[in-house]
Amino acid sequence: MNQPSLFEILKAALYVGTVGYGGPAILALMKRVIVHEKGWISAEEFMNALSLSQILPGATGVTLMGYIGHKLKGGWGGVLMPFAFAFPAMTAITILAWAYFSFGELQFVHAIFMGLGAMVVALLINATLMMGRSVFQGTDRNEFRGIAIAGLSFLAILTLRWDVVLVILGSGGLGALLFYRSGPVEEGKVPPQAGTAMDLPAAPSGWKNLLPPAALAAVLAVTFVLIDGTWTLFATFFKIGCFAFGGGFTAIPIIQSVVVDGMHWLDLRAFRDGIALGQITPGPVFITATFIGYKILGIIGAVVATIGIFTPSLMAIILLGRAHARIKNLRIVKAVIRGFLAGFIGLLLFVVLQFAVQSLVDWQTWVLFAVSVIYLLVWKKEILWLILGTIGVSPLVF
Repeated sequence: MNQPSLFEILKAALYVGTVGYGGPAILALMKRVIVHEKGWISAEEFMNALSLSQILPGATGVTLMGYIGHKLKGGWGGVLMPFAFAFPAMTAITILAWAYFSFGELQFVHAIFMGLGAMVVALLINATLMMGRSVFQGTDRNEFRGIAIAGLSFLAILTLRWDVVLVILGSGGLGALLFYRSGPVEEGKVPPQAGTAMDLPAAPSGWKNLLPPAALAAVLAVTFVLIDGTWTLFATFFKIGCFAFGGGFTAIPIIQSVVVDGMHWLDLRAFRDGIALGQITPGPVFITATFIGYKILGIIGAVVATIGIFTPSLMAIILLGRAHARIKNLRIVKAVIRGFLAGFIGLLLFVVLQFAVQSLVDWQTWVLFAVSVIYLLVWKKEILWLILGTIGVSPLVF
């Protein structure tokens, strides 16, 4: 395999993070650039790292970049490569957050977000259905157990107002109880290539690899001391990053519960608009953390919140990479994660209900919602064109 410089891997990560759009498309682009064009790691190792990333919490693409960076250039690669990958989306959402909080009350801007709000409801329905198809793939007893967990999750958050973390942990416990003995297959994951070794090759080791994360921790510690509120912001998004299994839209119920309902850092409308803006950028749904961080503490808050939400998964994949085969094949791990994913479907349904009540308020929003549903579910076209079309039409409709 080729041995790139640190500059080369950062340039590649920046390129993928800039031009990649959409989860599967970004992963495909990442594989094409890093495996086929650059030849830095094998296809086998890429797929094995990807399969591990998918059973960890957090954004799959960022987590995968963290492993690849650590594998290629040790500690500096593990810290800087995922940052370079996320940097374009961070920059874009920060600029959009500044514009939103500065000019969001202007009439034409308000009209745009009326339309985007209706579109977000359709987007969440589509995400819930896609996730449901990956988790519930049959009509056997296990599928009905999963549906039961999703239903209980929905009722627990809707009627009992349980804390979302408690709901997630309860879903994982039910998954262990209901699926452990039935030996569920791993749903919705990318399997390793047939006939390949399961263990990931060891990343570089040594005390020098501890220097970059130690330096980052020192910078964060100084920031926490000098700037009030940064520790709370970091700890809040670190907690969210620890429980966001399934990637993508599964983070939305957790962020809403903690940030909107718990911390009251922004209202439901602003949160919905942040999700809409996040869809314009090439980054993961987790980039909504940057939007919220900017709202609380400006640019410093945007950076701290982003680091906080991505840190748990990056730590996990670097620490657990060597134990990949044993972790991935443990029946209890499969059962618990399947419970998590079923529970997230119930939580997403609750968010869909809340956003629908908030966003679908007149015939114009209902029409835009219906068109968005048809576009996503029937025509199955690119989301980017739906977003741009909604932005163009909304000022004319409202």
